[in-house]
Amino acid sequence: MNRKIKVLLADDTLIAREGWKRILETTNDIEVVGESKKATETIRKVKELEPDVLLMDLKWFGDETAGWATIREIKQGSRVKVIAVTAFENLIRDARLAGADSALLKTFTREELLDEIREQASRPDKTSSLQVPLSAHEILTDRELQVLQHMEAGRRDKEIAQILHIAPTTAKNHVKNILAKLNAENRTQAVSIARERGLLR
Repeated sequence: MNRKIKVLLADDTLIAREGWKRILETTNDIEVVGESKKATETIRKVKELEPDVLLMDLKWFGDETAGWATIREIKQGSRVKVIAVTAFENLIRDARLAGADSALLKTFTREELLDEIREQASRPDKTSSLQVPLSAHEILTDRELQVLQHMEAGRRDKEIAQILHIAPTTAKNHVKNILAKLNAENRTQAVSIARERGLLR
């Protein structure tokens, strides 16, 4: 069987997508089946194009949560192998927890990129990491756990910011991340889910 590996490219910058495409077009066994310039568009294109591998940037238009949040949604409904690509090493942990099969820093070489695509495409399907019970420290960072405890006490973003000596926007981002990681629609639900999962005593 000589079927080509189908790859979807997802990055908010044209220069990155064009660079990846140029590398992949030098091979005989890999085919670029599509591109996506928005995180939400990526979910639709994975369903439409059914690629074997998704090359996915993690920071979209300044939003550091968009990449892993999109990966989590994609992995819940698709068997595509996701290779997270980023210039920010601190984003890799959340991407892996969201279900990314591997991650590459944007300093990768041509050979590293091609090898990773081929390796992931040849691997058998595995259970998403989302289905594995995670401990508190694997789900949330230490700072997010602190914020969660203040959320349980009913404190708002400004109060949390003052207590933890952080900017109000930072506190707001922590709350946003907590809601996303716990699949909660609001603060009350997040606290309820956290108690059920043993994240709060």
